[in-house]
Amino acid sequence: MLRSLRPYLSPASGPLEIGAREEDDAAVWRTEPGRVVATVDTMVEGIDFRLDWPAYPFRLLGRRLMAINLSDLAAMGAQPRHALISLCLPGRVRLRDVRELYRGIGERARAAGCTVAGGDLSGIDGPIVLTAALFGTIRPGRRPLRRSGARSGWALAVTGTVGRAAAGIGLLLAEKQPKTSAERRWVRAVYDPQPRVEAAQILQSVGIRVAGDISDGLYREIERIAQSACLGAVVEADQLPLDADLRRSRKHAWAGGLMESEDYELLCAAPRPLLEAARRRLRRDLDLQLSIIGTLERGRGIRVRVDGKLVVIPSLGAGYEHFR
Repeated sequence: MLRSLRPYLSPASGPLEIGAREEDDAAVWRTEPGRVVATVDTMVEGIDFRLDWPAYPFRLLGRRLMAINLSDLAAMGAQPRHALISLCLPGRVRLRDVRELYRGIGERARAAGCTVAGGDLSGIDGPIVLTAALFGTIRPGRRPLRRSGARSGWALAVTGTVGRAAAGIGLLLAEKQPKTSAERRWVRAVYDPQPRVEAAQILQSVGIRVAGDISDGLYREIERIAQSACLGAVVEADQLPLDADLRRSRKHAWAGGLMESEDYELLCAAPRPLLEAARRRLRRDLDLQLSIIGTLERGRGIRVRVDGKLVVIPSLGAGYEHFR
Protein backbone atom coordinates (compact mmCIF):
# COMPACT_ATOMS: atom_id res chain seq x y z
CA MET A 1 0.00 0.00 0.00
CA LEU A 2 2.79 2.45 0.85
CA ARG A 3 4.50 1.82 -2.48
CA SER A 4 1.22 2.51 -4.30
CA LEU A 5 1.18 5.96 -2.64
CA ARG A 6 4.76 6.80 -3.63
CA PRO A 7 3.78 9.20 -6.47
CA TYR A 8 1.88 11.30 -3.93
CA LEU A 9 4.83 11.41 -1.53
CA SER A 10 7.50 12.51 -4.00
CA PRO A 11 9.25 15.78 -3.26
CA ALA A 12 7.68 18.99 -4.47
CA SER A 13 10.98 20.83 -4.11
CA GLY A 14 13.83 21.24 -1.67
CA PRO A 15 17.32 19.88 -1.05
CA LEU A 16 16.62 16.26 -0.03
CA GLU A 17 19.70 14.08 0.19
CA ILE A 18 20.10 11.62 -2.67
CA GLY A 19 20.58 8.85 -0.09
CA ALA A 20 17.06 9.21 1.30
CA ARG A 21 14.99 6.47 -0.37
CA GLU A 22 11.58 5.00 0.34
CA GLU A 23 13.21 1.96 1.98
CA ASP A 24 15.15 4.14 4.45
CA ASP A 25 13.95 4.77 8.00
CA ALA A 26 13.99 8.56 7.84
CA ALA A 27 14.20 11.53 5.50
CA VAL A 28 17.49 13.41 5.18
CA TRP A 29 17.97 16.96 3.96
CA ARG A 30 20.72 19.54 3.93
CA THR A 31 20.32 22.44 6.30
CA GLU A 32 20.10 25.94 4.89
CA PRO A 33 21.48 29.23 6.21
CA GLY A 34 19.18 31.01 8.62
CA ARG A 35 16.80 29.80 11.30
CA VAL A 36 14.69 26.65 11.26
CA VAL A 37 11.01 26.82 12.30
CA ALA A 38 8.98 23.69 13.04
CA THR A 39 5.28 23.09 13.72
CA VAL A 40 2.94 20.13 14.05
CA ASP A 41 -0.85 19.93 14.03
CA THR A 42 -3.40 17.12 14.16
CA MET A 43 -6.93 16.76 12.83
CA VAL A 44 -9.23 14.20 14.47
CA GLU A 45 -12.43 12.91 12.91
CA GLY A 46 -15.46 13.92 14.95
CA ILE A 47 -13.63 16.82 16.59
CA ASP A 48 -11.98 18.78 13.79
CA PHE A 49 -14.00 17.45 10.86
CA ARG A 50 -16.79 15.05 9.93
CA LEU A 51 -16.86 12.93 6.80
CA ASP A 52 -20.64 13.32 6.54
CA TRP A 53 -20.34 17.06 5.98
CA PRO A 54 -21.73 17.81 2.49
CA ALA A 55 -19.35 17.83 -0.48
CA TYR A 56 -16.24 17.29 1.63
CA PRO A 57 -13.91 15.05 -0.44
CA PHE A 58 -10.69 13.59 0.95
CA ARG A 59 -8.72 15.86 -1.38
CA LEU A 60 -9.95 18.94 0.48
CA LEU A 61 -9.24 17.21 3.77
CA GLY A 62 -5.62 16.83 2.68
CA ARG A 63 -5.44 20.44 1.57
CA ARG A 64 -6.78 21.58 4.95
CA LEU A 65 -4.27 19.44 6.86
CA MET A 66 -1.43 21.19 5.06
CA ALA A 67 -3.04 24.63 5.20
CA ILE A 68 -3.40 24.75 8.98
CA ASN A 69 0.29 23.91 9.37
CA LEU A 70 1.41 26.27 6.62
CA SER A 71 -0.48 29.01 8.44
CA ASP A 72 1.62 28.39 11.56
CA LEU A 73 4.80 28.80 9.52
CA ALA A 74 3.37 31.93 7.91
CA ALA A 75 2.62 33.35 11.36
CA MET A 76 6.35 33.09 12.13
CA GLY A 77 7.46 34.47 8.77
CA ALA A 78 9.02 31.17 7.71
CA GLN A 79 9.32 29.79 4.19
CA PRO A 80 8.00 26.18 4.11
CA ARG A 81 10.59 23.55 3.18
CA HIS A 82 9.64 20.01 4.23
CA ALA A 83 6.68 18.09 5.63
CA LEU A 84 6.27 14.74 7.37
CA ILE A 85 2.78 13.24 7.25
CA SER A 86 1.37 10.72 9.74
CA LEU A 87 -1.98 9.06 9.04
CA CYS A 88 -3.96 6.77 11.39
CA LEU A 89 -6.74 5.28 9.29
CA PRO A 90 -9.45 2.70 10.03
CA GLY A 91 -10.10 -0.13 7.59
CA ARG A 92 -13.27 1.53 6.27
CA VAL A 93 -11.15 4.12 4.43
CA ARG A 94 -10.72 3.09 0.80
CA LEU A 95 -7.37 3.20 -1.00
CA ARG A 96 -8.69 5.68 -3.56
CA ASP A 97 -9.67 7.99 -0.69
CA VAL A 98 -6.15 7.80 0.73
CA ARG A 99 -4.79 8.68 -2.70
CA GLU A 100 -7.15 11.67 -2.86
CA LEU A 101 -6.02 12.70 0.61
CA TYR A 102 -2.40 12.72 -0.55
CA ARG A 103 -3.40 14.49 -3.74
CA GLY A 104 -4.69 17.39 -1.64
CA ILE A 105 -1.60 17.32 0.57
CA GLY A 106 0.61 17.42 -2.52
CA GLU A 107 -1.30 20.32 -4.09
CA ARG A 108 -0.83 22.52 -1.05
CA ALA A 109 2.81 21.44 -0.66
CA ARG A 110 3.70 22.27 -4.27
CA ALA A 111 1.99 25.65 -4.09
CA ALA A 112 4.09 26.52 -1.03
CA GLY A 113 7.35 25.11 -2.43
CA CYS A 114 7.36 22.43 0.27
CA THR A 115 8.71 18.88 0.01
CA VAL A 116 6.58 16.02 1.31
CA ALA A 117 9.58 14.16 2.67
CA GLY A 118 7.85 11.12 4.14
CA GLY A 119 5.88 10.06 7.19
CA ASP A 120 3.92 7.13 8.57
CA LEU A 121 0.73 5.23 7.87
CA SER A 122 -0.97 3.13 10.57
CA GLY A 123 -4.18 1.18 10.94
CA ILE A 124 -6.51 2.17 13.77
CA ASP A 125 -9.81 1.00 15.24
CA GLY A 126 -10.96 4.48 16.17
CA PRO A 127 -11.57 7.67 14.21
CA ILE A 128 -9.33 9.03 11.46
CA VAL A 129 -6.31 10.92 12.87
CA LEU A 130 -4.26 13.08 10.49
CA THR A 131 -1.00 14.76 11.54
CA ALA A 132 1.46 16.93 9.64
CA ALA A 133 4.80 18.22 10.89
CA LEU A 134 6.23 21.06 8.82
CA PHE A 135 9.69 22.58 8.79
CA GLY A 136 10.53 25.99 7.40
CA THR A 137 13.39 28.46 7.32
CA ILE A 138 13.82 32.16 7.91
CA ARG A 139 16.41 33.63 5.61
CA PRO A 140 19.55 35.21 7.05
CA GLY A 141 19.06 38.84 7.98
CA ARG A 142 15.40 38.42 8.85
CA ARG A 143 13.89 37.82 12.26
CA PRO A 144 10.88 35.60 12.95
CA LEU A 145 7.50 37.22 13.41
CA ARG A 146 6.47 36.95 17.07
CA ARG A 147 3.57 37.89 19.30
CA SER A 148 5.86 39.75 21.69
CA GLY A 149 7.35 43.21 21.26
CA ALA A 150 4.32 45.42 20.56
CA ARG A 151 4.22 49.02 21.81
CA SER A 152 1.49 51.34 23.03
CA GLY A 153 0.08 53.41 20.17
CA TRP A 154 0.77 50.80 17.52
CA ALA A 155 -2.09 49.93 15.20
CA LEU A 156 -3.56 46.46 14.67
CA ALA A 157 -4.32 45.10 11.21
CA VAL A 158 -5.64 41.84 9.77
CA THR A 159 -5.33 40.30 6.31
CA GLY A 160 -8.20 39.15 4.15
CA THR A 161 -11.77 38.65 5.35
CA VAL A 162 -13.01 37.39 8.72
CA GLY A 163 -16.15 35.58 9.81
CA ARG A 164 -16.67 33.23 6.90
CA ALA A 165 -15.31 30.08 8.51
CA ALA A 166 -17.32 30.53 11.70
CA ALA A 167 -20.48 31.02 9.63
CA GLY A 168 -19.62 27.90 7.62
CA ILE A 169 -19.07 25.82 10.74
CA GLY A 170 -22.41 27.02 12.05
CA LEU A 171 -24.12 25.71 8.93
CA LEU A 172 -22.27 22.39 9.05
CA LEU A 173 -22.95 21.75 12.73
CA ALA A 174 -26.62 22.57 12.17
CA GLU A 175 -26.57 19.96 9.37
CA LYS A 176 -27.78 22.51 6.83
CA GLN A 177 -26.94 22.23 3.16
CA PRO A 178 -25.34 25.42 1.83
CA LYS A 179 -27.86 26.81 -0.65
CA THR A 180 -26.72 30.30 -1.61
CA SER A 181 -23.44 31.44 -3.11
CA ALA A 182 -22.63 33.16 0.20
CA GLU A 183 -23.26 29.96 2.21
CA ARG A 184 -21.12 27.94 -0.19
CA ARG A 185 -18.35 30.53 0.23
CA TRP A 186 -18.58 30.22 4.03
CA VAL A 187 -18.35 26.43 3.92
CA ARG A 188 -15.45 26.62 1.46
CA ALA A 189 -13.59 28.75 4.01
CA VAL A 190 -13.84 25.79 6.42
CA TYR A 191 -12.90 23.12 3.89
CA ASP A 192 -10.06 24.90 2.09
CA PRO A 193 -8.49 27.75 4.10
CA GLN A 194 -5.81 29.87 2.45
CA PRO A 195 -2.53 30.07 4.41
CA ARG A 196 -0.93 33.51 4.10
CA VAL A 197 2.66 32.40 3.50
CA GLU A 198 3.44 34.99 0.82
CA ALA A 199 1.69 37.74 2.77
CA ALA A 200 3.90 37.04 5.78
CA GLN A 201 7.01 37.48 3.65
CA ILE A 202 5.76 40.91 2.57
CA LEU A 203 4.97 41.90 6.17
CA GLN A 204 8.55 41.00 7.10
CA SER A 205 10.04 42.82 4.14
CA VAL A 206 8.47 46.16 5.13
CA GLY A 207 9.74 45.81 8.71
CA ILE A 208 6.78 44.36 10.62
CA ARG A 209 7.94 42.17 13.52
CA VAL A 210 4.80 41.37 15.54
CA ALA A 211 2.17 39.00 14.09
CA GLY A 212 0.25 35.76 14.57
CA ASP A 213 -2.43 33.76 12.82
CA ILE A 214 -6.05 34.07 13.98
CA SER A 215 -7.14 30.44 13.70
CA ASP A 216 -8.07 30.44 17.41
CA GLY A 217 -10.06 33.64 16.91
CA LEU A 218 -9.26 37.27 16.14
CA TYR A 219 -10.06 38.38 19.68
CA ARG A 220 -7.85 35.67 21.14
CA GLU A 221 -4.89 36.75 18.96
CA ILE A 222 -5.35 40.43 19.82
CA GLU A 223 -5.37 39.40 23.47
CA ARG A 224 -2.14 37.41 23.12
CA ILE A 225 -0.27 40.25 21.44
CA ALA A 226 -1.59 42.84 23.89
CA GLN A 227 -0.99 40.79 27.04
CA SER A 228 2.58 39.91 26.05
CA ALA A 229 3.32 43.67 26.13
CA CYS A 230 1.14 44.38 29.23
CA LEU A 231 -1.19 46.45 27.06
CA GLY A 232 -4.85 46.71 26.20
CA ALA A 233 -6.53 47.38 22.87
CA VAL A 234 -9.43 49.23 21.27
CA VAL A 235 -11.02 47.52 18.26
CA GLU A 236 -13.21 49.41 15.79
CA ALA A 237 -16.19 47.17 14.99
CA ASP A 238 -17.00 48.98 11.75
CA GLN A 239 -13.43 48.45 10.48
CA LEU A 240 -13.46 44.66 10.78
CA PRO A 241 -13.15 43.16 7.26
CA LEU A 242 -16.30 41.07 7.51
CA ASP A 243 -17.74 39.06 4.67
CA ALA A 244 -20.18 41.47 2.99
CA ASP A 245 -23.10 39.00 3.06
CA LEU A 246 -22.54 38.37 6.75
CA ARG A 247 -22.57 42.09 7.52
CA ARG A 248 -25.83 42.54 5.61
CA SER A 249 -27.62 39.49 6.99
CA ARG A 250 -26.67 39.55 10.68
CA LYS A 251 -27.32 42.42 13.06
CA HIS A 252 -24.20 41.92 15.19
CA ALA A 253 -22.02 40.21 12.58
CA TRP A 254 -18.95 41.99 13.96
CA ALA A 255 -19.20 39.90 17.15
CA GLY A 256 -18.86 36.63 15.24
CA GLY A 257 -15.98 37.96 13.17
CA LEU A 258 -14.16 39.08 16.30
CA MET A 259 -14.95 36.30 18.75
CA GLU A 260 -15.23 33.12 16.69
CA SER A 261 -12.38 31.02 15.25
CA GLU A 262 -11.17 29.05 12.22
CA ASP A 263 -10.12 31.93 9.98
CA TYR A 264 -6.50 31.49 8.88
CA GLU A 265 -5.64 35.14 8.37
CA LEU A 266 -2.74 37.06 9.92
CA LEU A 267 -3.02 39.72 12.61
CA CYS A 268 -0.12 42.13 12.89
CA ALA A 269 0.82 45.11 15.07
CA ALA A 270 3.11 47.95 14.01
CA PRO A 271 3.31 51.73 13.70
CA ARG A 272 0.63 52.89 11.30
CA PRO A 273 3.07 54.01 8.53
CA LEU A 274 4.48 50.46 8.35
CA LEU A 275 0.99 49.00 8.11
CA GLU A 276 0.10 51.46 5.35
CA ALA A 277 3.20 50.39 3.44
CA ALA A 278 2.30 46.72 3.95
CA ARG A 279 -1.24 47.42 2.79
CA ARG A 280 -0.03 48.92 -0.47
CA ARG A 281 2.38 46.04 -1.12
CA LEU A 282 -0.20 43.34 -0.35
CA ARG A 283 -2.73 44.95 -2.63
CA ARG A 284 -0.21 45.38 -5.44
CA ASP A 285 1.55 42.01 -5.22
CA LEU A 286 -1.17 39.63 -4.00
CA ASP A 287 -4.42 41.55 -4.48
CA LEU A 288 -4.94 40.95 -0.76
CA GLN A 289 -6.62 43.33 1.64
CA LEU A 290 -5.00 44.50 4.88
CA SER A 291 -7.44 46.26 7.22
CA ILE A 292 -6.40 48.44 10.16
CA ILE A 293 -8.89 47.50 12.88
CA GLY A 294 -7.70 49.06 16.11
CA THR A 295 -4.97 50.37 18.39
CA LEU A 296 -2.91 49.05 21.27
CA GLU A 297 -3.02 51.25 24.37
CA ARG A 298 -1.81 51.44 27.94
CA GLY A 299 -3.93 49.55 30.44
CA ARG A 300 -5.48 46.11 30.28
CA GLY A 301 -8.39 44.50 28.52
CA ILE A 302 -9.93 44.76 25.08
CA ARG A 303 -12.67 47.22 24.26
CA VAL A 304 -14.71 47.42 21.07
CA ARG A 305 -16.12 50.65 19.65
CA VAL A 306 -19.65 49.89 18.43
CA ASP A 307 -21.77 52.75 17.06
CA GLY A 308 -19.54 55.23 18.83
CA LYS A 309 -19.70 53.52 22.22
CA LEU A 310 -16.89 51.54 23.85
CA VAL A 311 -17.94 48.07 24.98
CA VAL A 312 -15.75 45.91 27.23
CA ILE A 313 -15.52 42.34 25.93
CA PRO A 314 -14.50 39.70 28.50
CA SER A 315 -12.11 37.03 27.22
CA LEU A 316 -14.09 34.13 28.70
CA GLY A 317 -15.65 32.17 25.87
CA ALA A 318 -13.82 34.02 23.10
CA GLY A 319 -12.05 32.05 20.40
CA TYR A 320 -11.03 28.43 20.50
CA GLU A 321 -9.44 26.61 23.43
CA HIS A 322 -8.31 23.05 22.83
CA PHE A 323 -9.43 21.59 26.16
CA ARG A 324 -12.52 23.66 26.84
